[in-house]
Amino acid sequence: MIPSVKRSIKLEGTFELPEKGKIFSRIESLQMARLLKRELINRSMDYHIVSHSPSDSTFELLIDSNLINHPQGYRLIVSPSKIRFVAATNQGLFYAFQTFRQLLKEQNPLECVVIEDEPDFENRAFMLDISRDRVPKMETLKKLVDLLSELKYNQLQLYMEHTFAYEAHKTVWKDYSPLTHEEVLELDEYCKEHFIELVPNQNCFGHLEKWLSHDEYRHLAECPEGFVFPWGTPSGPFSLSPAVPEALKFVESLLDELLPHFSSSKVNVGADETFDLGLGRSRELCEKLGKGKVYLNFLLDLYRIVKKHGRTMMFWGDIIKNYPELIEELPRDVIALLWGYEEDHPYESECELFANKGISFYVCPGTSSWNSFVGRIDNALGNIKNAILNGERFGASGFLLTDWGDNGHPQHLPVSILSIVYAAALGWNSSKELSAAELLRETDVHVFKGEPLSEKLYTLGSSYRNLSVRLPNASVYFIALVHPERFLENLDALSEEDVRTIERDLEQVENISHRLLSLRNESSRLVIDQILNNAEMLKLSMEWILMAKKYGQIDLIDESSWSEFKAEFTRMVDEYRKLWLEVNRSGGLNQSVEKLTKLLKLRV
Repeated sequence: MIPSVKRSIKLEGTFELPEKGKIFSRIESLQMARLLKRELINRSMDYHIVSHSPSDSTFELLIDSNLINHPQGYRLIVSPSKIRFVAATNQGLFYAFQTFRQLLKEQNPLECVVIEDEPDFENRAFMLDISRDRVPKMETLKKLVDLLSELKYNQLQLYMEHTFAYEAHKTVWKDYSPLTHEEVLELDEYCKEHFIELVPNQNCFGHLEKWLSHDEYRHLAECPEGFVFPWGTPSGPFSLSPAVPEALKFVESLLDELLPHFSSSKVNVGADETFDLGLGRSRELCEKLGKGKVYLNFLLDLYRIVKKHGRTMMFWGDIIKNYPELIEELPRDVIALLWGYEEDHPYESECELFANKGISFYVCPGTSSWNSFVGRIDNALGNIKNAILNGERFGASGFLLTDWGDNGHPQHLPVSILSIVYAAALGWNSSKELSAAELLRETDVHVFKGEPLSEKLYTLGSSYRNLSVRLPNASVYFIALVHPERFLENLDALSEEDVRTIERDLEQVENISHRLLSLRNESSRLVIDQILNNAEMLKLSMEWILMAKKYGQIDLIDESSWSEFKAEFTRMVDEYRKLWLEVNRSGGLNQSVEKLTKLLKLRV
C-alpha cells in the first residue's frame, strides 16, 4: 500500500463487497458518501446513500473529532458485514477512502482489519514546472491530481514564470499556450474536490528572462544587456532589479491579477537563483548595503504585497541561507523552501539553521528527472530520503517534491513516477522506508494498473551511474545529446572502459524497449510510448557518444553512419511531437524540439 499505514490489527474473517447496498452518511459527510458511491458505480455496483438505519448498511461514514484527534487521520474498520470510515474531518474520510480503494486492488475478498492512520507531515506537496516549454493540457493536470490524491498528497504547485494568460501581457505568453483565468479556477475547484490545495507559484525576482527579453519589460531588469552565469554561460536579462522602483509595481500588478483565481492561503513568490543581483543597476546599492541586505529588502517588499492579499508567502531559501545573520530579520509568518537535488545535499545543517532561527520551512527534494531523459533514480531516492528525514527531525512544516523541466523539458511525466511514489510513502510514514523492490511492486500495482513497468523505469534511470563521470544535476547522456559542443570539448573525460560500458548498456536499453513493446496494450499504450520515447533519447545519446569517441570529430563520422543516426533521431523527434501534443499544449513544442536537436545542426 502507498503510503504504508501506521497501525493495523487483523481481525477474523473476510469481507466480500456486495453488488448492491447502502452507504450510511450524515449531512456533514455527504460529499464523501457521493464519492464512494461514484467509485462503486464505476465498478458496476448499485449503492444508494441513506441517513437512517446504519445497522443494515454496507458502508458507514462517521465524522467525530472526539474519536480521531488528527484532522487528517482516520480509522478504517473492515468487518465481515460492514466497512466503517471514521475521521475528524472530510479530509480524513477521503484518506480512508483512498486506503479502501488500494485494498480493493490488493485483495479479493478483503481481509478484516482495523487500520488507524495519520500523516507525519501536515503538508505534502508536489511541484510541476510548466515554464520550460511544456504546459500540460487540463486533462493531463486532472489526471495528475487524481494520482497525487490517491497517494495522499495535499498540495500542488505549478511553477510559472510566463505561463499564465495575464490580460495585458500577451507578448510574453502568446507562443506558450498558457493557463487561462477560467482554467485555473476550474483546476482549483478540481483540486479542492480531491483535498489538494492548489498553491499559486509565480516567480517574482529571478528567472524572468521570458519577460525581460522583451523591450517593453527590459527597463525592469538588473542587467538589461544580459550577464554571464557563474558557470560561464551567457544569459540575457534574468532578474528584476531592486534599484528600479517600477519592478515592485510590476510584481504587484501580476499578483493582483493572479491570486484571486486561487483559493489557497499561500503563494510561492520564488526569488531563487538571483545570480545577476549586484552586477547591474543595483551594483551601487549592493556596495552600500551589501548584496544580502538588498536581496532581503526586496523580499520584504514582496512580503508586503503578499500580505495585502491576506496570504502566507513561500520563497526559495537558497539565497537567504548564505546570510544567516539576515534570516532573523524575516517575518515569522513566512515559509522558506529549502531545496537541493543531490543525494548528499546538506539538509541537516540547513534545516537546523532555519529551525534555530524560528522560521517555518519545507524541505524540497527533486525527482532528478530533468537533464537526464530517463531520470537518475538512485540519486532521487537518496535525495528524497535525506530531505524528508531531516525535515522531520528539525520540525519542517511540510515537504515539496519538485519536478523541473530544464532545457526544454524533454522527459515525459512517467519518468518521475517512482520519485513521486517514494516521496508520498516516506512523507506520510517516515518510519516505513520502502526498499527498491517494494517501491517497484507497489508502483506497478497502484499506479501502472498491474503492468510490470517500474523495473524497466528503474533500470533505465540507473544507467547514468555506470559511467566513470558523474555530473551534478544532470547525466552525461543528457549533456552529450543536448549540449554536444560542450560534450565534445570534454570528450577525453570518458575512458575506453566507459566505451565498453556504453556498448553493454546500449544493448540493455534495446532489450528493455523490446520488452516494453511486448507489454503495450490499449490501457498502457500512452505510458509505455512515453517511456519508450525517452529510452530512445538515451539510446541515441549512447550511439552519439560511441561515434564521437571513435571518430573524434563530428565531421569525420562516415556518411553512412551519420545518415542512419540522423534518420533514427528524426523518427524519435516525430514521435516526441506526437506524444507531446497528446498530453500537452502545442505552445512551447517547437522551442523544446529546437533545444533537443542542436546536435543535428552541427554537421552541415
